[in-house]
Amino acid sequence: MSSVELQKTQAFACPQLDLIALINEVKINLNREEVIRILSYIGYSFNRNGKFKLRPEERTASACVDKQNNIHDFGSGWHGDIISVLKEYHSLPTLQATLYVADCIGVSYEA
Repeated sequence: MSSVELQKTQAFACPQLDLIALINEVKINLNREEVIRILSYIGYSFNRNGKFKLRPEERTASACVDKQNNIHDFGSGWHGDIISVLKEYHSLPTLQATLYVADCIGVSYEA
């Protein structure tokens, strides 16, 4: 999978933003369907068993979204949330990844 162009957020215009509180608010408001919707929007394809290829070199989909809204890649052993996927696989800083997810699920924040 090539690099995915993610929409720009106001990530650098929020110096007074409480990042920890926003991350917690985002996690409270996330559900499995929203995580799958966001992953699909940025280019991941899910098979009928709910699995997808997290790593571009995979032949067989080995990642899934679990009931706690976390992503687990059985092929590599990687485990994390949607913010971690954006950070680790799309090179977004924590703040920008969090704001992106917040925007996707309608969580408001003071900019």
